[in-house]
Order: sequence, then C-alpha cells, then structure tokens
Amino acid sequence: MTYVSAQLRKLVIERANHRCEYCLFPQRAALFSFEMEHIIAEKHRGTTEAENLALACPYCNRAKGTDLGSIDPETGKLTPFFNPRTQKWSDHFQMNGAEIAPLTSVGRVTVEILQFNQSERLEERDRLILGGQYS
Repeated sequence: MTYVSAQLRKLVIERANHRCEYCLFPQRAALFSFEMEHIIAEKHRGTTEAENLALACPYCNRAKGTDLGSIDPETGKLTPFFNPRTQKWSDHFQMNGAEIAPLTSVGRVTVEILQFNQSERLEERDRLILGGQYS
C-alpha cells in the first residue's frame, strides 16, 4: 500500500467526521484503528489522493478488500459498491434500529459484501445506539 501523508490522513479523518464512511461506526468506540481505504484499489489503478480515499473500520475494509462491486442479489446484475466520495449515504441506506437496510442495488451489494448486519456487528451497534454513541 502506498504511503498516506499525515496531512492527507488528517483530511480524510476529519472529512469522515471520525466515522467509518461505509457503516458509520464511530472511531472513538472502536478497539482497532480505522484505515485509509482506497475506494478504487491501487491494483485497479486507484490513486492515493483525497478523492479516492475513505476512512474505513477494519471490518468494512477487510470485507471490501480490492473488490469494486458484486452481483446484486435482487437483479443478478454486476453493481458497484457505495462510493462515499460521489454518493450520499442516505440515498442508499437507512437505519432500522441497529440494522443498516439497503435502499438500492448499490446498497444491497454493499450491505451484503461488507457484512454490515452480521449478528456481532448488530449487537455492537445496538449497544452504541442505546448509549447515544451511534446515530
């Protein structure tokens, strides 16, 4: 992975409001450091620039890997993942309690592959919601 300067890292973290840009998990509640995630992976010629970087929790970043999208379970079509630089989160997802519910094909493939609603993640999100730390 290419080096991300301290200045660029700070920009990405502040722009994300210290939350994972995929599942919205707050960095302050995490046991592990959040990561600079290439929205378009370097192996697909993605650049290490602000426009191609997102703040991601380790769960989302590991699940996404270098993938760019997946097959939408509803339509069977190849669909790109949610892009936090070019798309609005609320256009593709909504919170139903602790569950992140997809609203679009982009939302469906992102929820499925990034495993937003695994039982452990739901339990953790529920605890944070009850404590007023996740909104």
